Amino acid sequence: MNELIKNALTGVNIIPTVILGLVLLYWITVIIGVIDLDLLEFDFQVDSHAEVFQGILVFLNLGEIPFMVVLSILSLVFWILSMMLYRLPVEPGGFINGLLLIPTLIISLLITKIITKPLKVLFKRDYEEEIAQEGGVVGQLVILVSNIKEGRLGQGEIERDGASLLINVKAENEEDVFEKHEEAYVYRKDDDKNIYYIIKIKE
Repeated sequence: MNELIKNALTGVNIIPTVILGLVLLYWITVIIGVIDLDLLEFDFQVDSHAEVFQGILVFLNLGEIPFMVVLSILSLVFWILSMMLYRLPVEPGGFINGLLLIPTLIISLLITKIITKPLKVLFKRDYEEEIAQEGGVVGQLVILVSNIKEGRLGQGEIERDGASLLINVKAENEEDVFEKHEEAYVYRKDDDKNIYYIIKIKE
């Protein structure tokens, strides 16, 4: 146990340890009622040149699973894999160890994707009830939070009282290009993929 703690606090290993610690602190404060459960359920506003980050959010099922649930799983997996690096013949917390954190994070993202996939079923009912209360999404206007082009998947917000509803969106016509903050019309939904297809608003 002492060796594990020492490894967790050595050099670059402090990074996954701090991330996991902050997540644990969040859940502790939620449990004792200090902060609201929805406090960190933000809407993601990413710049147009940050489409890679936007793609990661979609890849991790965000919009279907609460952000803090995904982050909690990712931080735990990342920490566990990072601690397993001490079995390799490299200096704990050293430069090589730091470089290895990059592929470790990528592997953690893949594992998180696998773990969160079945969780979508658990949150689907709440998500559908939330949409029903808003009168459905098809036929409404959505504000895009990223550029969408060449048939790529993105996300958009349906404005409402309180926090906005985040949905996965894709262009109905692949040749259409949508800019961040552009307003579009929700044309239809693919229930199997849980993707909403959008079209341009006619001038």
